[in-house]
Amino acid sequence: MDQELVQYLDERFNAIDARFETMEQRFEARFEEVKRHTGVLVEDLRYQVRLVAEGFATFVEGRYAQDQARIDERFRETQALIRSSYDHLSQRVENLERNRPS
Repeated sequence: MDQELVQYLDERFNAIDARFETMEQRFEARFEEVKRHTGVLVEDLRYQVRLVAEGFATFVEGRYAQDQARIDERFRETQALIRSSYDHLSQRVENLERNRPS
């Protein structure tokens, strides 16, 4: 090959190599920036998930306490109704036994 052509091609390839190196450096810098940004986003997401989990746990505990109070109240109401019914039946039985002809 002609020496001038070889020199021209070497210069062109060297220029292209230099451009690739520059682009590679830019790409690596940008990649590192994206990695850092992604890390920050992941940490923020973890924090937000933790807040949601704590809020949900608080809600569940409050709801459990409300449900337990409602169950206790209904249990007391049921006991009162049973006691009232038992007292009423007991009085009827006593009345029947008193008024029963011998």
